[in-house]
Amino acid sequence: MRDSSDKRLIEDVIPIDVISRTSASEKVGGRVGHPASLHLWWARRPLAASRAAVYSALAPADGRTRTLDEESIFFDALCTWGAEDHAIRAARSEVLAASKDGPPKVVDLFSGGGAIPLEALRLGCEVTANELNPVAHLIERMLMEFPQTYPGLADDVRKWGQVWVDAAWRDLSDFYPTVDGGTGQQHLLADDEAEQRLPLAYLWTRTVRCPNPTEPDHDAHLVRQTWLGRKTNRVVALKPVVDRDALSLRYEVVTAATEGDLGFDPAEGSRGGQVTCRICGAPVTSKHVKDEARAGRMGTAPLAALAAKPGRRGRDYLAVGEYELPDDAECLKRLEELDVDPLNEPLPGTMRITGGTCMVYGFSQYRDLFTPRQLLALSTLAAGIRTVHDRACDEGMEPGRAAALSTALAMALNRVADRLSNLCRLDTKNEGGTNTFARQALPMVWDFYEANPFAGASGDVRKYLKETADLIERLSTLPSAANVVRGSAASLPLPSDSQDAVITDPPYYDNISYADLSDFFYVWLKRSVGFLYPTDLGGELTPKRNEAVVAAYRHSGSKDDARRHYEDLMEKAFKEAHRVLKPGAPLVCVYAHKTTSGWSSLVESLRNAGFTITEAWPLDTEMPERAVGRGTASLASSIFLVARKRRPDAGVGSEAEVMAELGQIILERRARLEELGITGSDLVIAIVGAGLRSLTRYERVEQDNGEVLPAETFLEMVQSRVLDALFEGLAGTDPITRYYVAAQYSYGYAAVPFDEANNLARMTGANLDGSGGLTTGPNPLVSKVKSTIVLRDFEDRGGDDRLGQPHTEASGTMPLYEVESSVAPPLIDVAHAVLWRAEHRPGEVRPYLMSVSVDAVALRQVIQTLAGRALRASSGETKSREASAAERLLVSWRTIVGERGLL
Repeated sequence: MRDSSDKRLIEDVIPIDVISRTSASEKVGGRVGHPASLHLWWARRPLAASRAAVYSALAPADGRTRTLDEESIFFDALCTWGAEDHAIRAARSEVLAASKDGPPKVVDLFSGGGAIPLEALRLGCEVTANELNPVAHLIERMLMEFPQTYPGLADDVRKWGQVWVDAAWRDLSDFYPTVDGGTGQQHLLADDEAEQRLPLAYLWTRTVRCPNPTEPDHDAHLVRQTWLGRKTNRVVALKPVVDRDALSLRYEVVTAATEGDLGFDPAEGSRGGQVTCRICGAPVTSKHVKDEARAGRMGTAPLAALAAKPGRRGRDYLAVGEYELPDDAECLKRLEELDVDPLNEPLPGTMRITGGTCMVYGFSQYRDLFTPRQLLALSTLAAGIRTVHDRACDEGMEPGRAAALSTALAMALNRVADRLSNLCRLDTKNEGGTNTFARQALPMVWDFYEANPFAGASGDVRKYLKETADLIERLSTLPSAANVVRGSAASLPLPSDSQDAVITDPPYYDNISYADLSDFFYVWLKRSVGFLYPTDLGGELTPKRNEAVVAAYRHSGSKDDARRHYEDLMEKAFKEAHRVLKPGAPLVCVYAHKTTSGWSSLVESLRNAGFTITEAWPLDTEMPERAVGRGTASLASSIFLVARKRRPDAGVGSEAEVMAELGQIILERRARLEELGITGSDLVIAIVGAGLRSLTRYERVEQDNGEVLPAETFLEMVQSRVLDALFEGLAGTDPITRYYVAAQYSYGYAAVPFDEANNLARMTGANLDGSGGLTTGPNPLVSKVKSTIVLRDFEDRGGDDRLGQPHTEASGTMPLYEVESSVAPPLIDVAHAVLWRAEHRPGEVRPYLMSVSVDAVALRQVIQTLAGRALRASSGETKSREASAAERLLVSWRTIVGERGLL
């Protein structure tokens, strides 16, 4: 057996730019056959990043013959979605050749959506995928166990899936009546119905009783907007038409070439549930809406229906009256006749779900998320899975195979459910529907899109059935099945010293409670395949007590207790990882939390579990248009944090020893990373991660007073040291200037999420927000736009005559009180004032410098930093206007300040 303590590729050098690019591009459309198409799971790691993590954690660093450029080319071929077979085979061969005692054993403690263990399987490893959540566990079995265990399962899914869908359509066709005209879904309609079409979807809005006491009872429509479609040379919207005599409201479909030709504004409507009643003009407050909803008096009103045009190119919109409305009473009657339990499980409380919630509007049970017709359709499909299972067994199918078949159908059913709730919206750009979990939340939707699950568009069960079968066929070619385990990460069914690597994506401190979100799917799995998995699906909802998340509501509202719970579970999990790892084998965490508290919790858990952190690699694995918005800068969205078992005799270190070692690590790591072209925030994070080695190689580190040095304190210290090293001459500069330079280096002038910018401000000792913060005053250093921060450069600020000078009024970063002339202003204020004058009023530069209390040498260092090459993300990038202005000023610096400097 090889010495597993040899250096791995991930501890030497990996092409993070290639891994980031392939990971981000993987999330952009066109991913036919991608494992994510099986079932929604939140925060699933990209396959590219997962494959890179597995390969580089197992491939040795020594003895490699590829150049850096060749490594980049190889990683590009290996990690690109739909990677070429030869690249995967080459990587698999390297991984297997490095393990002399058979395929390397890899375990993922928190396997979630299964990306990491799936890629370990692809590279020939013997894999254990551990997960506590039963929904994720069944997803993993469908990805990594059933397709490889039952050859030909895909054909079974196609055959029996057709039986399943046909039976459901026979039972439900009366509830989805056709409309006349054109050619429709002929594979579902009889020959004599060939000139009819099935509506693709139905649009609804919510209503409450209008509070106007001077009018008879009537409904106020809470429609948010009435757009239907917006394309070049064709816009479609609903025009509200009021009948004052009948106190009613209907909608006409209006089509025009441009928005101006419509003759009304479709964007007018409710905001946050607050609206003006279109019928009588009375104001309807959000409080009234909530009160009505909680009293069970919120209703719905039809808006329109969508149907495919003849030939299925484009959409026709049908006004109410041109299609049949469902009979809710008949739906509920038929629902009672099914052998399916009512969907009475409670929705999570309002504290449990972030990003908006429908629960404040009286939604209390999962059945409230569906219309009667939706409930009937989904329940019919759920009951049909048990029928198919029993028929397949009666015809001789082996029970395990029949269970795998049924689980595949349940995956398709859950994808339908995601598209068939009353929280789905109309996507006016694509003229289709969104899914329930367009965000990691259950927000209120005022106008919802009810898909027809048999019409061939969004939410069609046959679409998901086909995708499931095709994916199973692709996955059946993997070398072997995984050992898919449902249980706590703190108690693995594995021998001690048995694993060649632990590679995992742990829960992110106080991020999303996936257990609460996954209950949406759990309640349908119970009704479709619960009879097959009584242990996994026997509870009312998913287990939550042992979920590693900082959820204060589970601890009587105490954030401190919730934090201790999270840290305790993480430490136990990593101690279990320490137990099962072979001596010297690596642990790789794919981590994405960006706050110091989140990082320090992870670091303390690893250190207390007996690990030394050796490396950190930053990756940007998110889509180009992720939620924080286009054009928004952020720290790398994922970090590969690499650790090894700490030596048993590590003992206790002193703060002095650690800080001395830290300086050498920063020096060496910076030189290596800059040689590889890594700059900006990626460089800062990578050096900070490597700096953790000096802290975690000891059991604990004591300060001079004998107290233990906390990881959070050390992180602040190491980040400050890294910035000092990067901006050498600015180590003694004021905090405000240090923040500006560090922020420009890390993000440039793009918008940055506030939490990240605030974290950087704390590192440099600056106050970002609040009284006297950098966002305040008439000429602030940064502007705050919603939840983002943007730097303001010299052109934005420098024209203010007061900038950099004491004044009785707020000016830039100066406080709102008289400042003594002996107090030096922030150097960045003076730099901005000088740069602006040099560009616009050069004759004023020297007099201005003579009027301010500033060290000219330190000022020149700041301007040199603003102009320096390091402030560009790459050598080919066009310089910013501030960098160019700084370069021009430096050329004439000696002329401006004189041979002897400013006197």
